[in-house]
Amino acid sequence: MHPYSYREMVKEAKASLAMSGEEIRPATLLLEDLFGMDMTRFLLEGDREVADEDRVRYESAIRRISEGEPYQYVAGHAWFYGEKFTVTRDTLIPRNETEELVELVLAMEPDTGKKVVDIGCGTGAIGLTLSAAWQNNSVILTDVSEPALEVAGANAEKLGTNADILAGNLFEPLIARNIKVDCIVSNPPYIGTDDFADMGESVIAHEPALALFAEDDGLALYKRMVDQLDEVLNDGGTVYFEIGWKQADMLRAYIMQRWPGVEPTVKKDMNGNDRILHFRWEVHYEDENLGYQNGSAQR
Repeated sequence: MHPYSYREMVKEAKASLAMSGEEIRPATLLLEDLFGMDMTRFLLEGDREVADEDRVRYESAIRRISEGEPYQYVAGHAWFYGEKFTVTRDTLIPRNETEELVELVLAMEPDTGKKVVDIGCGTGAIGLTLSAAWQNNSVILTDVSEPALEVAGANAEKLGTNADILAGNLFEPLIARNIKVDCIVSNPPYIGTDDFADMGESVIAHEPALALFAEDDGLALYKRMVDQLDEVLNDGGTVYFEIGWKQADMLRAYIMQRWPGVEPTVKKDMNGNDRILHFRWEVHYEDENLGYQNGSAQR
């Protein structure tokens, strides 16, 4: 390799990314992520010679991005709610829309010692962000993927949070331990097989299918959780689901049929799409002696 500078290396990388049809911004972002070189330092030291091993690392990363791999996997992290979360190919990349779910939960749930669970936590972005924001509420994270839970554990340690992390599918780890909670938050797999064609090639090729796709037009996991609310949710508890943009009406109808009296609310995201469905679990039930009543899940 002939000796050359960081400035030359970035210039070549931008050309390579542009030829591949990718954004050129990663060419400079990688400087900080790989070498701790921010833009100020790059402007001052950009003509310094690049060490051979740094050049190999950088060019390998640029090659992966040029081939369509998401930048976050190449860099090994993603920003979420102002914090840097470790990501791997075993976890989804946290999305900006999911930050709106966190904002809503923080706005609506007082920090009064509640027990909250993040179902299907992946990187832990939702649950750990909530845990870091609260002083009194406790947070549990669950996921069926052991590799994902390892990532969540690493992120919990990095953020200095005390969330409990449990392995298991949906509510299974809670039921097995007889744990009941006051609030359920979940961004489960919700992409149906009919929507496969709408997914970007990069997402399909690189992000874990286990965390993306679900049966029954993407509603299967929501329905399983809704059916088991009485096993894990305390009376008057709350539920927050991130949902697909076409799922609100179908899921809302299912919830109202399964638990008469519950009135789900749908909130749109920054793009104007249905994104969050939430409700308080106050179930109407019919008692032979007392008639139609509003109360808990006692039936």
